[in-house]
Amino acid sequence: MKALRIIILLVMLAVAAFYTKLQRIESTAWVDPLVVSIYPINTDGKESTAAYINELSVTDFRVIESFFKKQWRKHNDSRFLPVQVNLRAPILTLPPEPPTDGNVLKIMFWSLRLRVWAYQQTESSDKNSVDIFVRYHQVKEGERLAHSLGLQKGLIGVVNAYAVNRYQGKNNVVIAHELLHTVGASDKYDLNTGQPIYPDGFADPSRRYEQSKAELMGGVIPLSENESLMPESLHQCIIGNKTASEIGWLGNL
Repeated sequence: MKALRIIILLVMLAVAAFYTKLQRIESTAWVDPLVVSIYPINTDGKESTAAYINELSVTDFRVIESFFKKQWRKHNDSRFLPVQVNLRAPILTLPPEPPTDGNVLKIMFWSLRLRVWAYQQTESSDKNSVDIFVRYHQVKEGERLAHSLGLQKGLIGVVNAYAVNRYQGKNNVVIAHELLHTVGASDKYDLNTGQPIYPDGFADPSRRYEQSKAELMGGVIPLSENESLMPESLHQCIIGNKTASEIGWLGNL
């Protein structure tokens, strides 16, 4: 029975790998807009969180479209809407939690479970579509949100966000960051310190610590070697050349 389970898992992985390859080609062709579907989730089950979700509209996420449109023109000097955002109905079930022990087989199995779960929740089977599941929480003093993630395999993002109006701008920054992961962008900050890596994690490498914006995959605005500031909105972010190259907006640098 154990051998049969292994064979079934290997077959599932092979099918998933083939489909992932097709998704990769479609999602980074940049011929048609990449459709981004946002699915809110009331993660903490609070009435205030549900009320916040019920008040959301696609207008709250339009800044993501305009940000990508502006950055596209910066790198390509042409008029094109690279990202089209849709707000979908709230999801009532939580995605599977990722393993925390680093076990490779557990991570592979979790990745498959997440893709199956996402397929069951979503409204589109279009290969040129990214699904972002936003897990909303109320603010708790002294407690940080869990790390968000974006998977290129399956074009899935799971974002942890605050269900408070004043955090909408920062929520959109995290959504855009994880969206870029799904199309091949890498993190450009030190995973241990959280500080952006020079030069690719800096919005303007020539100015070093005189920055007014964040490179989106660098995550923060660097103030000094050990200090940084979370951008308040996408108006304080840019997509740098290295990231643009990774997602297929430029030739190889």
